[in-house]
Amino acid sequence: MRRFMMLIAILLATPTMGAAQSLEGVWLGTGVRFIGGPNDGQLTTVTQPRLLIYTDAFFMWAFDMSEDGRALLPPLGEASDAQIGAVAREYNSVAGTYIREGATIRYNQLVAINPNLMARENQPLIREIRMLTANRLETQLTNADGVTAVLIYRRVE
Repeated sequence: MRRFMMLIAILLATPTMGAAQSLEGVWLGTGVRFIGGPNDGQLTTVTQPRLLIYTDAFFMWAFDMSEDGRALLPPLGEASDAQIGAVAREYNSVAGTYIREGATIRYNQLVAINPNLMARENQPLIREIRMLTANRLETQLTNADGVTAVLIYRRVE
C-alpha cells in the first residue's frame, strides 16, 4: 500500500513540476529542426545571434537571419535604399505581450519590423512548447503545408 501511495504521489506531482518551469529569462537560439517537408529531420545549427526574452507578461525577440552576419552600411546618409532594404530583410524583431496556457503560448505582437505582423488578423501568433527545462526551451510552429519548425533555445539568464 505504501508503494502504491508513493507511486500516486509521484504521478500527480510530475505534471505540476513541469508546468511550474518558468519561461522568464533570456534565451539564445541554438538550432532549428524540421518535421515534414523537404528538410524533414534536418537540424540546422544557428550561427547568428537569436535572442528571445520573456518577463512575466511581455516578450521580445531579435533574430539575425543572415548566414554570415549582416553587412555593414556606409556612413549615415550615404546608404542607398537597396542597401538598407537588404540589411533589413535579414533582421527580425518583435515585441509584445504573451499568455501561457499549459504548453501553448499566445503572442500579441505590439511592435514589429514587419508591420503586417501587428495587424489584427495576424493575432495571436501561437506556438507550442515541446520542451521546457531549466536550461532548454523548444517551441514549435506548423505552417499551412504541415511542415513543423522546432526552434531550440538555451537559457543564458
